[in-house]
Amino acid sequence: MQALTIIKSLFAYNADFDQRIWGSIEGLSDEQFCADYPYSQGSLRNHLVHIASVERAWLTGLQTGERPKHLDPLEYPTIASVRDVFNQMRGQVTSYIEQLSDEQLDDVLPGMNLARWQVLVQIANHATDHRAQILRILHDYGQKTFDQDIVLHFWGR
Repeated sequence: MQALTIIKSLFAYNADFDQRIWGSIEGLSDEQFCADYPYSQGSLRNHLVHIASVERAWLTGLQTGERPKHLDPLEYPTIASVRDVFNQMRGQVTSYIEQLSDEQLDDVLPGMNLARWQVLVQIANHATDHRAQILRILHDYGQKTFDQDIVLHFWGR
């Protein structure tokens, strides 16, 4: 199996479980979504904007070597606005991965001190970490939650 297949599989898993998160969020109001929460990044909005912002930073680093300013959660006052920026960023990462070859995964880019494959695994792992935090917040709001083991994705559940 090629390494790129594994990377693509990680991002397919993220996309699958991200959509499940958005399905659980649909039961909330914008006020609940943006309400402060005393854990990690704070509100659900802040968690999701943080994920998009970090993915944007890593992707920009991979593409240009630069580091953009982080996204400000206050600029995204609704569930719809956050979902748009989140899905846009996830789409950009997916498009980037689609154009890579296995050989490019081993490239160590200037200023990163990591191989491209390591950066991509970091992006996927970071999203999984925050998704676990988001699931806890959703549980506290009484919304539907779920296990996010990657094997469930592999089994198609």
